[in-house]
Amino acid sequence: MAEIKSTLELVMERTRHLSMTEEDKRKQAAAAFKEAVSRLARKYLDGQINLDRFQAEFNQLEGGASGRKDAAAEIGRRIDPADNNTLLLDLIKNGLNFDISDIEAILHHFSETVLCEQDQAVERIKADLLEKGIFGSAVLPNLEADKGWSGRRLEMVETARVELDAQIAQLRRRQ
Repeated sequence: MAEIKSTLELVMERTRHLSMTEEDKRKQAAAAFKEAVSRLARKYLDGQINLDRFQAEFNQLEGGASGRKDAAAEIGRRIDPADNNTLLLDLIKNGLNFDISDIEAILHHFSETVLCEQDQAVERIKADLLEKGIFGSAVLPNLEADKGWSGRRLEMVETARVELDAQIAQLRRRQ
């Protein structure tokens, strides 16, 4: 009678001749490092660990020579110009020891630009309503319903994101 083999045994037989190339091993190690950094960042952002614990656990990861820069890029991709990024910036600045002044400048410029253009959009909507005979202290312009504003705000977010990505790629260690 024939021997019955488990699924694992069948898989092992069929893949016995396969081996990973050095490039595959590097890619796998990079992906594992990226996932570990993401997990650590998530713990910090959720308040499960403090900055000192983040640094201690990060130092245990094997990220190679470019580990800190890769970690900063992984954390930096989470930055949303329209959100509060204080904790993310703290991780990059104090947790990984990078100079983030250029990133902060981009975020500040984004905020200023949004506020300025938001005020202009509100005034434009008020003027449009006034032309239609709608006015008074109870009239509040609805920016979210304004397609022009929504599109322009999305453009500003995308522009800031491109600038942030470029700046994150050029991060420098603090001295």
